[in-house]
Formats: sequence, C-alpha cells, structure tokens
Amino acid sequence: MEVHHHPHVEKKNFKEYFLEFLMIFLAVTMGFFAENIREKISDSRQVDEYVRSMVSDLKSDVNMYDSFDSLNLGYCKMIDTVFLLMKNDNASTGKIYYLARKLTMMGSFIPSVNAKTYLQMTSTGSFRLIKHRAVADSIALYYQLIKSFDYWSDLQRTRVNNLIATNDRLFSAATFLSVYKAIELGGDSLKQIIKSNPPFVSKDAKDINAVMMHYQYFYGFLKLMNSRASAAAGQAKKLIGLLEKEYDLSNE
Repeated sequence: MEVHHHPHVEKKNFKEYFLEFLMIFLAVTMGFFAENIREKISDSRQVDEYVRSMVSDLKSDVNMYDSFDSLNLGYCKMIDTVFLLMKNDNASTGKIYYLARKLTMMGSFIPSVNAKTYLQMTSTGSFRLIKHRAVADSIALYYQLIKSFDYWSDLQRTRVNNLIATNDRLFSAATFLSVYKAIELGGDSLKQIIKSNPPFVSKDAKDINAVMMHYQYFYGFLKLMNSRASAAAGQAKKLIGLLEKEYDLSNE
C-alpha cells in the first residue's frame, strides 16, 4: 500500500503578507501617478498648442477689424462726397456716377472672424483644458460677442441691396455698366466717362431724395458697424494680452 506524502508548505507570517501587499500597493499607486503625470503633460502640451493657435486667430481678427474700419471710413467719405456734389448744380455728374457705382461694388464687405480654434476646442471637449476661470470666461465672452456679426452682416447686405434697388430712379443702367467696365479695365476710359457728365434719368426732387435717403441709411450703418468692430477689436486685444500673460507667450 502506497503512502502519499504531502509536500510541506511553509506558512507566511503577517509581516511577509504585509510586505507583499505594500509592494503591490506601491506598484499600483506609482503606476497611477505615472499615468496621471503623463496625462497632465499631454494636456499641458495640447492646451499650449490651442492657446498659441487661438492667439494667432485673434491677431488675424484684429487685422481684419482694422481693414474693415479703414474700408468703411473710405465708403463714408465717398458718400459724403456724393451728398456734397448733389448739392452743387454745377457738379460733375460723371463723378457722382462713378462714386455711386463704386459704392455698390465695394459695399458688401463684412467682417469674417476666424473662430477655427475655438470651434475645434468646443467640438472636441478640449475647452475643459482652460483651467483659469477668468481666461475661460473671457474667451467665451469674445466668441459670444462675435456671433452677433452674423446678424449685423445680414443687415449690411440689406442696406446695400436697398441701395441697389433704388439707384434706378436716378442713374442710367447703361452708364452704370460703362462705369463698371471702366473700373475693371482701368486706363483712360473711366476718366472719359467722368468728364462726359452723363445725365441722370430723373431730375425730380422726390426721386433724388429717395435715392439719397438710402445712401444716408447706408452711411449710418457703416458708422455703426465700425463702432461694433472697434469694440470687438478691443475685446480681442484684451484676450490676447490675457492669454499671453497666463501662458507666458508675451516674450516669444
């Protein structure tokens, strides 16, 4: 009859169990901290890239606002000249034709804000990486403000379209087309049209007033848009300064 001998298993004491537990605990804990550190480093790099990109967007916006302001002031000077010439019976009708046609060619420029980085951050959930509350609030405030440009741009198109729709009460379509082609081609043809002093299709005071009424509405709207663009530019510059200070970009 065979006798089975069971191997002798040495029992571990409490101290050995505790050491094993401590080593496993430390390994898990260190792994957790290492992963957390890696995630923080990754988040830090990502938010740094986003902030740099956003600052670039904002600087582009500021340049756009400056160009928009300059163009609108140019339009306003042209309208001032039209009003001044219309008051003078001996004024050049050719110059009035030129300015009136030029305004409807140029007057549809509207602000185009670069919100690429902000939209990317919000769509991917990366906006959470902006930990500083004041910075996050300032970013949200600026991009909320510029949303209203969509509405204002529609109003600007309406003003230009109203101007175009009423011009036929005063200006000759054939002459307008000639002015348009002359502007495109350049050269002396435009000067010849201006010197020829083409007649208006109506000398009726009501027709003239109806047309000029839309020019003054357009003038007022351009001034209003400039004030809004100036306010947006101020917010953009303030946000640039805040981002550069918070993320130490000012010396780069």
